[in-house]
Amino acid sequence: MIIWRYGRKRQVALLVGLDLFVAAKMVFLAVMLSGFIAAATAGSMSRFLRLAIIAVGGFAALSLLGQWHVWVKNRLIQTVNLRIKTLMAKHLIDDGPLPEDASKPLSFMTNDLKQLETNGIASELTILEQLLTLVFAIAGAIYFDWLTTLVFVVGALLPMAVSGLTQKPIDRRAKAWSTANGQYTGSLKDLLTGLDTIRSYHANAVAKARLNQSSTAMEFGLRKMNDMIGTADVWMSFIALTLGLLVPFGFGIVRIISGVVTIASFIGIVQLSNSITNTLLTIMDGVNKWNTTRQIQVKLRAAAHSTPDARSEQPLGALQTITLSEVTLSRGDKRLLKNFNLTLKAGDKILLKAPSGFGKTTLLYALAGQLPLQGKYTINCVAANQLPARQQLDLFSLIKQQPFLFNDTLGFNLTLGGNYSQSEIVEAARRAHLDTLVAEKGWDYQCGENGANLSGGQIQRVEIARAFLVKRPVILADEATSALDDKLSDAIHNELFAAGQTVIEVAHHISPAWEAKFDQVIDLTQPD
Repeated sequence: MIIWRYGRKRQVALLVGLDLFVAAKMVFLAVMLSGFIAAATAGSMSRFLRLAIIAVGGFAALSLLGQWHVWVKNRLIQTVNLRIKTLMAKHLIDDGPLPEDASKPLSFMTNDLKQLETNGIASELTILEQLLTLVFAIAGAIYFDWLTTLVFVVGALLPMAVSGLTQKPIDRRAKAWSTANGQYTGSLKDLLTGLDTIRSYHANAVAKARLNQSSTAMEFGLRKMNDMIGTADVWMSFIALTLGLLVPFGFGIVRIISGVVTIASFIGIVQLSNSITNTLLTIMDGVNKWNTTRQIQVKLRAAAHSTPDARSEQPLGALQTITLSEVTLSRGDKRLLKNFNLTLKAGDKILLKAPSGFGKTTLLYALAGQLPLQGKYTINCVAANQLPARQQLDLFSLIKQQPFLFNDTLGFNLTLGGNYSQSEIVEAARRAHLDTLVAEKGWDYQCGENGANLSGGQIQRVEIARAFLVKRPVILADEATSALDDKLSDAIHNELFAAGQTVIEVAHHISPAWEAKFDQVIDLTQPD
């Protein structure tokens, strides 16, 4: 169960205890109604008044317990949701591979987890409560007459056959809807990102058509899933009303005519039979909805059981050499590099040249251990795949062409929450030529969502300042100065070369003067 796996066991136990009182409400009502009928049949006003006082007091107490039940249930849902989101955040940030398509994890964290709450968590709570209600209702009905109760129960169980036949189709359609939903989210994300381009080139009609196409596919998948669930509900309702109500009701009438059952007892059974039939229908509906979340739960369990990095740190000492031998790099189904070789020593400055699509950026991520590669990769003659991911990452600073910024202050985006002295922070900003911005705006200046309040060049210099601040042995620079003018680009390159760190830069265009200053210039378009 989702609630048991991800909830607090004490909260679940308390909720089950309160479910018992909630489930007993219908039995209490049936007993009171039967007592009222018996009092009316006997013509006893005192008996009726006594039962009325008991009924009012009993329902008041059950209502107070019901309020407590609501509070506990909502807090359990909150706990489960937070634990699931925390688990998935850890998996995405710490353990999961770098996503090739960001829309898929985005869709999972928003749409799929919301579906898990409404169709999974809520359904489990409903099923648990209704199962207890069913047990109490059957027990109460047996108290009045076991044989009539048996006929009611058998009739009420028949809708389960319909549920069994529809489980697999519902599961298939839920999976199809989840896929279409992910594609719609990706399309919407792409359009919002490129809205300026779409408007500039008057591609509005094409963009709307593509978005409508993906939204139509998503809504079609949702409709097909809901059609299947609704069809199952309709036929379960038909079977329940005929075989689960009419036939048992007629059997009870025969028992009254035969003198075996009193009218008061039969009223109690009928009252509880409604609870039996409606409860079973609610349970079946909950099971069908829960089945739509199976694929989501599989992903959750995979994230929960992801294997932690068990590799132990190696005594590397100061960086001396990095070697790539016969390395092959792929991204998805596309092969980017084949039989690539590279040898460098500490302090070397390496330039990798190639147009877009030749694997320059992918190679940088692979060096830092964030993407897999095939072939031999050693650091100080130690195989990189023997190093823990954290130890390998700590050797490299990455200057991205499109840096990421939090919606936070300039100071936070430079340090990313790290513990640095003010003098170190100021020096890193100076070397990245960010000091003018700091002087104008201050460290508490809000950068906005993904740097919306900064220019492209300022964002890139924040990224460069990060690399200077952490002072790691190797700087991986991905088109590091593409958003800067020639003067600033030259100044940044002077800082990169003066620090004594190893620099591996990838660039599409670079001036001949700077190209001549690199120790190695490797053209990735040229075969070995």
